Amino acid sequence: MNDDAVLLRRYAEEGSEIAFTELVRRHVDLVYGAAIRRTGDPHRAADVSQQVFTKLAREARSLSRHAVLAAWLHTATRNAALNLMISEQRRLVRETAAVELDAAASGVSPDWDRLRPLLDAAIDELPETDRAAVVLRFLERRPFAEIGAALRVTEDAARMRTDRALDKLRSVLARRGITSTAAALGVLVSGQTLISAPAGLAATLAAQSLELAGAGLFAALASFMTTKIITTAVFSALVAFGAGTYVGLKQDTAAALTAEAQDQSKLIASLRENNRQLVTEVANLNADLARLNAANAELAAKQAALPPPPMAKSPNIGGTLYELQGAILNNLRQIDAARKQYQLKNGHAASSIHDLVGVGRYIKTVRTVGGEDYSALSMSPGGLLTVTTPDGVSVTFDPSGTMTTRPEIPPAVLRVQELGKRLQAPAMKAVEAYRQAHNGSNPPNEEAVLPYFATPQEGADYVEFMEARKAAGL
Repeated sequence: MNDDAVLLRRYAEEGSEIAFTELVRRHVDLVYGAAIRRTGDPHRAADVSQQVFTKLAREARSLSRHAVLAAWLHTATRNAALNLMISEQRRLVRETAAVELDAAASGVSPDWDRLRPLLDAAIDELPETDRAAVVLRFLERRPFAEIGAALRVTEDAARMRTDRALDKLRSVLARRGITSTAAALGVLVSGQTLISAPAGLAATLAAQSLELAGAGLFAALASFMTTKIITTAVFSALVAFGAGTYVGLKQDTAAALTAEAQDQSKLIASLRENNRQLVTEVANLNADLARLNAANAELAAKQAALPPPPMAKSPNIGGTLYELQGAILNNLRQIDAARKQYQLKNGHAASSIHDLVGVGRYIKTVRTVGGEDYSALSMSPGGLLTVTTPDGVSVTFDPSGTMTTRPEIPPAVLRVQELGKRLQAPAMKAVEAYRQAHNGSNPPNEEAVLPYFATPQEGADYVEFMEARKAAGL
């Protein structure tokens, strides 16, 4: 029992169907017994068992770290049974009839009649460790040495923990009208015949759980429907036994199930072959995708290995000093933004400006405006950026704003800028008025809009603006 985790890891990591089938064989009686106590019907118990072992296969990796697998299986059986039975409002009536029929046929004591329908629900209310002790001792009949190994305590400690858990179970049952001492309760539960799953069910559950766990949503639905058909065939020979025959099913059904088991094996083999074909097709598609990714990576590496293009050069703009300074400042601002982005993406500063400029990089090109050279700039984010033209014009961009060069704009140009800002809105209105008066046509020259200003003062300001611009040489 203490190597359940080893078997789960073998299945999760190696895909060992042998390991998973062994797990199902070990615990099928526990799951099937708990399911049949809750549902009272062999068909439903088989469906619940199928769902539990399918979930075990799907969650094998995480469950390999579970302290006691048997306790988890008992809880999973409860959840699956509740989901299956929630829509059947008359469950209690059928369950009571089944208990009476079984008592009449087998002579089970009245105390067990009262306890049996409530046992699993009461076990569910126990804490995880106590539930594990009760399940291992009384439902799987494990010795205290194995219980201690599973709970990671000594044999004596396992005995004491089981006694305390049994006393808690007695308290839970007392709230439901079943009164007894803990010792009597233990004797009563231990004295009942273990419920055995029908012959061949473990192999069927293991195979179908592996199929369901490995398929996608559509395949899982189809496989589950197939499982329903298989389960119905497996238990068709048991219908004559009635609701009370779910206790003590043994080898007397083996002969009746031989033919059905052979059909199941053929169907399972067919499903596995289909699954292998799908796996092969997926592997081929993944291989094609890997080759395409490798080709793209090779192309990107070749592009990255190409030398960066030289800085684009342009002649000195031949304008005023402030225009030269403004154009260089604009270049420096772009370089500062690019080196910040490089640092954020790569976790370190660029080695040179060539890491930033070029096709596929952060700046496509940087055009010189006065013969300046940007190759020696600092690539450390936050550092000053300073370049000097061959004519001795030095321009600095400071990301903090403290030492950034301020373009030396002549007073005449400042006057033009001031008038332009003030006239922006009135000029737009005058242009629109001209268009309305001339069927949407644009003014042929600047003087044409003068009559369309809203006030004489705006018109006078417009005349002053044109004269100031001529005086500034703009």
